[in-house]
Amino acid sequence: MTKILILYSNAGHGHRKVAETIAKELKRTAPQDASIEIFDSLDKSNALFRHFYPRSYFALVRWAPWLWGFFFYLTDLPFVYALIQPLRSFWNTLQSRSLRSYLKQKNYDFIVFTHFFPAEVCATLKKKRRLKSTLITVVTDVIPHRVWQNPGTDFYWVMAEESKTILLANGIREDSIRIGGIPVDRVFQTSFDRANLKKKFNLDPDRFTILFSSGSFGLGKTEAILNSLDQVEKPVQAIVVCGNNKKLFETLKCKTHSFPIYSFEFIDFMHELMAVSDVLIAKAGGSTTSESLAMNLPMVITDSIPGQEMGNTNWLISRRVAFKLRKPAEAHDLVNRFISEPDLIKHVKGQISEVARPEAAKSLAEFILNHA
Repeated sequence: MTKILILYSNAGHGHRKVAETIAKELKRTAPQDASIEIFDSLDKSNALFRHFYPRSYFALVRWAPWLWGFFFYLTDLPFVYALIQPLRSFWNTLQSRSLRSYLKQKNYDFIVFTHFFPAEVCATLKKKRRLKSTLITVVTDVIPHRVWQNPGTDFYWVMAEESKTILLANGIREDSIRIGGIPVDRVFQTSFDRANLKKKFNLDPDRFTILFSSGSFGLGKTEAILNSLDQVEKPVQAIVVCGNNKKLFETLKCKTHSFPIYSFEFIDFMHELMAVSDVLIAKAGGSTTSESLAMNLPMVITDSIPGQEMGNTNWLISRRVAFKLRKPAEAHDLVNRFISEPDLIKHVKGQISEVARPEAAKSLAEFILNHA
């Protein structure tokens, strides 16, 4: 019986989402006698560490993103990382006693990581020959920071050729790198009847449709973009997914604009909203980016977090599959251009088809099972 564990850390929604996608695909394709488990590695860490690890990250990116960016780029410098890596490894090992004990008892055949914390803990164990599992790190951003790279890791699953180039430059063996894409759920590969979906959501079939994934970038930014869209010359409509931003959701219910706005809180049908939309306005998180590429939906990127999201943004722009919104006030000019130049969107969709990897989850599952 093949035993497979997928580990994530709940410090960013995308890490958990990718892990759940991998688990779902493995359960769908693995033999019946295979054991597929998934859990948050922080659940088996020390209580204080578990409490503060995600909260410190969220606080930094919300209140001091410049500081997060500074530490991100500083610690990716080879001489700086060489100094801090032993301390990080010691600290993470100290905080993960329960996780280490659990893994040594279970003796998994494969352990798949979508976050660097459990990847480092397990790679350290394997390097010391206390773990025999095959270790697979799934990098959930295009540009892999050095924290993803650990001696003892058997395979790295990355988004693009540029990801591989960075790993090679940092001394990772070429035969351990697989370019397969960031896994997304199969629903993002479905062919949809746009006309019927627009009826389902009471959307005007003739209006240019703009989808906001805005729960993470705040009330003020979303309102400023919507205010700018009031100046669009052609008929438009907006769909705003607010997520856990209740203040934004309540505000949108009270305000009026020159165009229809449809707002949602937490949803499980993002794929359907993407299918009826012409562009997506969002931050460049790895999971969101991969879903939009899988749906062949052009992105307008706003408020990228310095560090990992800036790397994703630069890659998307360089591959000409997304646009950068530098100021909310520029939104109407960009949308006017989309509407007046339909060939622009058509061209971007052609570019997307060259870089998207919608079957990444299936490819990864096959890779794991073929090595079983």
